[in-house]
Amino acid sequence: MNRPIQLLRVRDRQVVNAILTSVTEKHLEDATTLWEPTLRGSGEEDEYWNWVSKSYRTQFLPGDELYAIECDGITQGLMTIDILKKRCYIESQLRRRLVYVRALATAPWNRPAISNPPTYKGVGGTLIDFAIARSEELGYQGRIGFHALPGALVFYRKLKVGLLDCGSDPEEPDNLNYFETLRKDK
Repeated sequence: MNRPIQLLRVRDRQVVNAILTSVTEKHLEDATTLWEPTLRGSGEEDEYWNWVSKSYRTQFLPGDELYAIECDGITQGLMTIDILKKRCYIESQLRRRLVYVRALATAPWNRPAISNPPTYKGVGGTLIDFAIARSEELGYQGRIGFHALPGALVFYRKLKVGLLDCGSDPEEPDNLNYFETLRKDK
């Protein structure tokens, strides 16, 4: 799967072409050799994430899928989703199917906290948009859900895709905030 997308290159404010694609070994290599050294010691909440391990997991869990955004030959973002095992928590759509975003990260150079200005804008939002599109493809009416790291709360609250911040989830080991899209059934 290769979907053409566009990102904003910040340095010259140019819209550039990129692709959203299924993860390959090259994307995992980028995460290991380019992302991890920059993230190590950065204090970012995902600094110890291992995308090779996340990829390995998707090979053995039915319904788990892993995607990448690539621009200029380099991995700019990664996301793993579960399309089978999770259900809605919001009362009005309780137990309906959704796409659950297990993990989402942008490359370190696309984060203002690490690189100011960032190289590209639009990576995280594009991955969320894709999760919604994938939900629609599956007949789930665009419903998605995820637990957000504290440092990403402001980002998710700013997205204009109908996310409802359900607050801290006491059943989640780290009490992370749970977000879900609020959709009306068709």
